[in-house]
Amino acid sequence: VGGVLCDPADGRCECFGCELDVISIEQWKTKSQQVQVIGQAELFPLWVARLTWSTRLYGRRVVYFIDNEAARLGAIKSYSPVLPSLRIIMKLVSWDYNNQSWPWYARVPTAANCSDGPSRMCLDSVPKNRRARVVAPILPSGYSWSEVLR
Repeated sequence: VGGVLCDPADGRCECFGCELDVISIEQWKTKSQQVQVIGQAELFPLWVARLTWSTRLYGRRVVYFIDNEAARLGAIKSYSPVLPSLRIIMKLVSWDYNNQSWPWYARVPTAANCSDGPSRMCLDSVPKNRRARVVAPILPSGYSWSEVLR
């Protein structure tokens, strides 16, 4: 998972990327042989971004660009019929309420998504003119990474 923050208030750009450990990913499965957890993998960085940049996002309007339509619509509606996705969405809603933050979710094609690189553990897609600083992601309790972008 990965994320990029470009803050127009001060012009700073930061990013994070990490590979979640197997135990963390297992929490998203609802069936014993399930292998696809893409919806949760697309929603989870929204939660990690809020925790990682909590002081910068507090009390602000924030635009989140998402390259997965199902995840974007779930975040907009604050609902998903998939229970692991709904759990993540409820954490997003709770964080926004408690931190007086107003999210807006917009679609971005994968090819134009500057977070795609950090989510793949590389910095190729991060805007070069921004000189993004890599930060360690803050994961929710119960989650851990096996590798982190440096």
